[in-house]
Amino acid sequence: MVFKKIGILGGMGPETSANFYYKIIHYCQKKYQATQDTDFPPMVIYSLPLFGFDELGIVNKKLVLQQLLQGIEILEKAGCDFIVIPCNTVHYFINEMRIKSTIPIISIMEETVKKIKLDNHNIVGLLASETTLKLKLYQKILDGNNVKCLTPINEDYQFITDLILEIMSGEVKGKTKREVISIIKKMVMKSTDAVILGCTEIPLAITQKDVNIKVYDTLQILAESAVCYAIKD
Repeated sequence: MVFKKIGILGGMGPETSANFYYKIIHYCQKKYQATQDTDFPPMVIYSLPLFGFDELGIVNKKLVLQQLLQGIEILEKAGCDFIVIPCNTVHYFINEMRIKSTIPIISIMEETVKKIKLDNHNIVGLLASETTLKLKLYQKILDGNNVKCLTPINEDYQFITDLILEIMSGEVKGKTKREVISIIKKMVMKSTDAVILGCTEIPLAITQKDVNIKVYDTLQILAESAVCYAIKD
């Protein structure tokens, strides 16, 4: 099998990037019974410690974009055929990145919404970082696809932020996880039958096993899309 080389612009955060690599490997095993080293696509991971950006906001847009473009250039020079970025929030810059990049950039948001449309969902809930929620990154693309998006009330943002920061520090508290699960339950009461985990840290703590509605793990979706693109003629 001939593969395209996957470029992974990671480090936002590092544990998520490691989990993303793990998901790619396991999806190859599941999709086409990959076993030997040569059964897996070549990958280059550039872990970018991003300054001017955290879970509460993009502090310096110019600086953040400059670093992202430098990361893209590194992956281009490494011979990658396309790029994936396992972080939802930095997709705020997707248009600028695509204009500057000489190779395709696969959007985590576009791939997620494709799956939602294929599954015929008309109303979905969204859990994401405060920045992603306030920038309405998912809301805009979902609205463009005639899918209604339910978001947490402002008072619940802090629980999601707490969970993300606990995941990043390597120690998730049971109380915080329960609070976020209760946010999902509130969304169910408002007639949503699916929820997007729109921050790539969240699936490290909350999975399909934790709730009774369909969960869209954006990290898993991007991993599957990366594999499919890598083996596509």
